[in-house]
Amino acid sequence: MTLKAYTEWTPKELWEHEQLNFSLHIAIMFQYLQAHGLVVDDFIRYTGEKVLPSWKRRGDTPEVVMNGILRNVLANGGSVLHVTIEDRQAEATVTSLLRLDVMERNGVAPDLAQRFWDKFIPIAEALGMRFTWKRTPAGHDHIQLLKVA
Repeated sequence: MTLKAYTEWTPKELWEHEQLNFSLHIAIMFQYLQAHGLVVDDFIRYTGEKVLPSWKRRGDTPEVVMNGILRNVLANGGSVLHVTIEDRQAEATVTSLLRLDVMERNGVAPDLAQRFWDKFIPIAEALGMRFTWKRTPAGHDHIQLLKVA
C-alpha cells in the first residue's frame, strides 16, 4: 500500500475526512461530558445559544433558517431528501446531522447523537419559530420550522 503525501490529497478527500472528523469530535465531547457527570443536553442547548448571533444576522424567515440548517446537514456529509418551504413554515427530510456510524463506533448511542438536532431549538425560539424533528420509519430525520411570532 502506498500512502499519499500531503500534497496529493484532493480537496474532495480532505472535505470527506473533515466531515468524519466533525462527528468524531462531537462524539468525544459527548463522552467527556458524560465521563465528568455533565449533562449532554445542556451542552447541545449551549451550542445553539452560542451560535445564535450569526443566525440572527441571516434573517428570521422559515426559508432563511431552513436553508441554514440544510447547509449544516450538507456540510456535515448528510443529504437533503425533500424540502417544502412556505410562507410561515418549512420542513425537510434529511439524513442525520451527525454521522451516526461514527458516533456509535465511538460509544455514543444513536438516540443521544440524534439529539444534536436540539441545538436548533434555541435558535428558532430566538427568531420567533418553533423547531421540531423526528426520526422517520425509513431511518431519516424529518425537521420542521413553524413561524409563531
